[in-house]
Amino acid sequence: MKHKRGIEITSAIIGLLAIGYVATSLTLQNSQKFLMNTQVAGVDVSGKTADQVASKVSHALEHRTYHVVEDGQAIYSFNSKSAGISINTKKDLQKMARSQNYWSWPLSLMNQASASDTVSLGKLTVSNSSMQQLVTKIMKTADQTKRTQTQNAKLIYQNGQVEIKKEVQGTEINQTTLKTVVQKALADGKTSISLKDAYVKPTVTSTSKTLLTAKSKAQPYAKETAKYNINGHKFQIPNDTILSWIQVDSAGKVTLNQKDVLAYVKQLNAKYHTYHTTRTFKSTLRGTVKISGGFYGWTIKTKAEAKALSKQILAGKDFTRSPLINGSGYNNKKTDIGNTYIEVDKQNQHMWVYVNGKVKVSTDVVTGKPGKHATTTGVWDVWSKQRNATLKGENDDGSSYSQPVSYWMPFDDTGEGIHDSSWQTQYGGTWYKTHGSHGCVNTPPSIVGKVYNAISVGTPVVVF
Repeated sequence: MKHKRGIEITSAIIGLLAIGYVATSLTLQNSQKFLMNTQVAGVDVSGKTADQVASKVSHALEHRTYHVVEDGQAIYSFNSKSAGISINTKKDLQKMARSQNYWSWPLSLMNQASASDTVSLGKLTVSNSSMQQLVTKIMKTADQTKRTQTQNAKLIYQNGQVEIKKEVQGTEINQTTLKTVVQKALADGKTSISLKDAYVKPTVTSTSKTLLTAKSKAQPYAKETAKYNINGHKFQIPNDTILSWIQVDSAGKVTLNQKDVLAYVKQLNAKYHTYHTTRTFKSTLRGTVKISGGFYGWTIKTKAEAKALSKQILAGKDFTRSPLINGSGYNNKKTDIGNTYIEVDKQNQHMWVYVNGKVKVSTDVVTGKPGKHATTTGVWDVWSKQRNATLKGENDDGSSYSQPVSYWMPFDDTGEGIHDSSWQTQYGGTWYKTHGSHGCVNTPPSIVGKVYNAISVGTPVVVF
């Protein structure tokens, strides 16, 4: 009988416990209260409803501290409030409360149901201006550390063949990426933000299929010898330079980056062109002089030359080429003036005609009167030869003149040229200072015919 009564008592206790368990579970569920030992963002919410703890949790989240970390060190820290972050936690807390397993409340008495401080809780609202200010501050702090540049993997010329130079993961920061990383960390509730996630990433790696295909396709160009002879300056285009221009599409077709080729040709033009440059000229009486001005000279047709160069490179055969040019005076003697030219020395009031390096004519002349009529300094060329021409212009007093000459050899774009001048009573010396021309080179009638016969259209005229 005692044994039976014991069973009855035990059963009653169990029944009472079961009733208590069910009643407690239902009460918690109906009231939507948090289980015992539950924490959210470090706030004890045990036995409380979402409405009762919303303000405390919001306050905790608003003052949550975030750390921007690099190489294991926090380089910048901020809290939600200082960053202009506003949080509404009530809705999320209600959702969290409803999702609890209310039938597991006995377990919560023994174990702490703690939500991590990095729990994603609450709707984060950050204005664009506040976010940009935050990112700018992080960038400013990060830039105090010397940063290395990220480099893509690329083809290089090494040991006579094409090799791949591995990409370099630098530490430079992409500000746009940093903004995205910070926004995501805030949205996910992560208090540790890795700056490394905002590093500029290589877009081409050593294992890139396109680069591996390019390596195979580019091998023939590692053996190609591409040379230039520009105005007598001879050199070879470095193979690694050519390789840097190579592009290979997904179908394996090899082309050259025209933008890069054009930039290279423009560099050549800047180095070697003679149009509108200052020249060093070895004069007859005054030694080496520097002369600027004039329209004589040449430039490379950069766009046309870039296309022609690309075509010749892609042919895959060794070559030596001279560039396509505009202008006059191009040759392969490292000078555009050459050894056939007219030299007009205004200081000595003398003119020489050189043909193939030898003096054919030497004579005193009268150049333009100093001032607004001074003969223009520079290097020009004879662009026409005329017999029995009539020169027309305006005198200083405003009246017009019409002067016939037997020989006319214009060389600039304002009407200056070489011609006979029967009205001049003397030449050379200082006569030009008071009886100078309107810019032309007045030449003795007995000499001018020799000048005319010695030169051809296109002959350089050096005036200094």
